[in-house]
Amino acid sequence: MINPKQMQTVAAGRARTYAVLSALYAAPPSADLTEMIREGGLVQDERGPFGTAANDLTFFFREAASGTQLENELAAEHTRLFVLPTGVVPHEAFYADENQRLGGRVTVAVQQYYEEAAARLTGACLELPDHMGVELEFMKFLCDIEEQFWKEPNWAGLQKCLSFQNGFLTEHLLRWYRPLCERIIDETDLDMYRALARLTIAFLEDEQKDVPELTHEIHSEGRTPCVTES
Repeated sequence: MINPKQMQTVAAGRARTYAVLSALYAAPPSADLTEMIREGGLVQDERGPFGTAANDLTFFFREAASGTQLENELAAEHTRLFVLPTGVVPHEAFYADENQRLGGRVTVAVQQYYEEAAARLTGACLELPDHMGVELEFMKFLCDIEEQFWKEPNWAGLQKCLSFQNGFLTEHLLRWYRPLCERIIDETDLDMYRALARLTIAFLEDEQKDVPELTHEIHSEGRTPCVTES
């Protein structure tokens, strides 16, 4: 039987990981984010590929000397990888559209998914909806909602929320994260971004396995029986 309190903690941890990944794809790491990672706030279970990748990212920030030089290196590499057109192009359309057309049908499909989940991009967001940072932030948004539904618990809400998560992973994120991350590993000059790519792969591999299983479990748990004892 599912333990709602335990699953609430799991959802919160997943949301935190999505938030960290999203932030690192969206911009060079802020001072607060750097400090959080340096203090080991990224991983709870150190076993397996996810724990190894999280430890590698933590190790980078612990070993790197703080200061302007590090900030400049990270900002320059972020720009080279994720902003310049000669970089890895962190947009789903580049990998999932046969014409690699940014802003086309793939981007529109992602935007429609956000709208169906009642999620809106803020006016401050300068990226297209299919940017890796935005797609990861959308998953963080869904995990935050899931956490609240576990708190009640609200089985109908959990069914809908997890179906959205499973659908978005299957139809979007899981279709293109690996080729993007492999390009990052091949092209980056900094261990920090190699660790980010490996962490993304390890985490989304876990999600690919765990979210469909949980979705199925929730549908079974929340199903209203058709026959009861008289």
